[in-house]
Amino acid sequence: MKQLLYKEYKLCLVPMVPLFYLFALMLLIPSYPYQVAAFFTCNSIFYLLKQASLNGDTLYSAMLPVSKAEVVKARVRFVVIVQMIMFLLMIPMILLNHKLYPGGNPAGVDGCVTLLAFVLMVFTVFNAICLPGFYREESKIDKLFLFSVIGVFGWIILSESFMIAAGAARQAVPLFAWVESHLDCYPATDGVWIAQLIALAIGALIYGVGTVLTVRRAVRNFEQVDL
Repeated sequence: MKQLLYKEYKLCLVPMVPLFYLFALMLLIPSYPYQVAAFFTCNSIFYLLKQASLNGDTLYSAMLPVSKAEVVKARVRFVVIVQMIMFLLMIPMILLNHKLYPGGNPAGVDGCVTLLAFVLMVFTVFNAICLPGFYREESKIDKLFLFSVIGVFGWIILSESFMIAAGAARQAVPLFAWVESHLDCYPATDGVWIAQLIALAIGALIYGVGTVLTVRRAVRNFEQVDL
């Protein structure tokens, strides 16, 4: 597996992957839907998959003395590493965001732990749509990316709209008041920390389970492909 991961690094990593980590700085923009920063990491993964397709990496990997399942698992693990680096980079940006904008983010979820949970959902949606499809018919990677964009921004629009609605209707709806005071704010009390860490744990669980299911679907698709 280490050798396959090294192959991913040497043959498939494109400059857009490290370059697009700079989009973590988008968390320093006032009044902005910060989940969009995570989308650009998904965008860089699309370029990674595109490069792999153009280089004939799938055929090359299938010729190695490893199973198709191992080829898929290595690619997905590499994608997870790329995503987790962005996840970690966003943590100091959230801290700096709070220093710059202590009043919060009127355009959606604040820079807080809940945002990290939402970022994991962005990654989960992208992986579930793009990766299994790539191993079914990699020549349609452009179309797969389009579907992934629709899915990712569907999630972003729904989640950000919910947070905006919660802020607007917090005085009328008790649930929205709790969301606004416990999930859509920088954690300053034990109760808020607990609520947001639970949200992050749920996001991590969904990401983990989603990754496992994505691998299974991708392996099943790849094993049906006659190279």
